Amino acid sequence: MQLWHPLHLIPSGLTDWLVLGLLVALTLGLAPKTNQRSLKPPGKASWNIVSLELAGNEEKASAIIASWEKGEVNDALSSLYWDNFFLLAYSTAIALGCVMAADKLHAPGTWEYNLAILLAWAQWLAALLDRTENFALEKMLRGAVKSPWPQIAWCCAISKFIIVFAGLCYVAIAVIIAIVALLKTY
Repeated sequence: MQLWHPLHLIPSGLTDWLVLGLLVALTLGLAPKTNQRSLKPPGKASWNIVSLELAGNEEKASAIIASWEKGEVNDALSSLYWDNFFLLAYSTAIALGCVMAADKLHAPGTWEYNLAILLAWAQWLAALLDRTENFALEKMLRGAVKSPWPQIAWCCAISKFIIVFAGLCYVAIAVIIAIVALLKTY
């Protein structure tokens, strides 16, 4: 059985690389918008939006938000707004990288190929987890720092990071294999 991904509809060859390049450019263009400021309280450890994502409970989340000034809370809300665009770009870029790598490295229908295609689908799951996490963070930043929001944000963030890391590692390994194969031809 061979798995399929909607990104297979993109014609192969040069178009794949152009689309991937565009998605990477879009991702790099939106990344700075998602972290407006470092959100560091004076004299304390660096607490940023990722710290809030990983707080995991009401006490830590409340302490992080309480350490921020009103402008920093607004920066965090702005960061979440831009992250809603960023998550579409990064998840599709990584998914496309997984599909391209699967097509180049594995025979269709093999377990390795199917696993790579599942990893591509998982990137969109990561985007959904990211959006759910953003919803929980918004709730907390607007004053609802109570269960279940810190736990939802933590669970979604950890799951998202694992999926995205796995996808990036697979694509990076595929790029290294392609470069080594290219160097062997010289």
